[in-house]
Amino acid sequence: MDINSVEFYTIALLVAVALIALLMRQREPEAARTHIVPLDLEPTGEEVPRDDNATPRPTHLRLTALADGKVALERDALPLRAQETVNLVATVIDDKVTIEEKKGMTAVFNSQEHYYNGSQTLTFLPFEKVYIRYESQVTGRWAKFAFLNREGNSYERELTI
Repeated sequence: MDINSVEFYTIALLVAVALIALLMRQREPEAARTHIVPLDLEPTGEEVPRDDNATPRPTHLRLTALADGKVALERDALPLRAQETVNLVATVIDDKVTIEEKKGMTAVFNSQEHYYNGSQTLTFLPFEKVYIRYESQVTGRWAKFAFLNREGNSYERELTI
């Protein structure tokens, strides 16, 4: 086959198109994995104001990457009644993680709300950069950010309304 022939350039064009298609194809996403983890709660001793006009207290989320790929999660200013629980429902798809903070049931409905701090060690986050959306049904606040799960890396964020 002559290098100046039409057939040569046609075959070269087809090979180039096939290579570009191979490089540009999208990989299949992993199946979604869901994890349910209870928060360990500790009361601060501070009562939540009953005044509807009171300014909502700022609430923060802290993540710290540990040596073994686990991540320590800390939350503050969770307004809860006696015996209420909080569960984290996390959905992981590739490097995207959605964590929902959901309140459990309580046996004491008329008690005063107090602030609690919560903590938990997460074992399911990928050992890489992850994109996290954190939604709190307890406070009605959320945050969206990227977190690098490497030992010693720490991230703190105030949740927004």
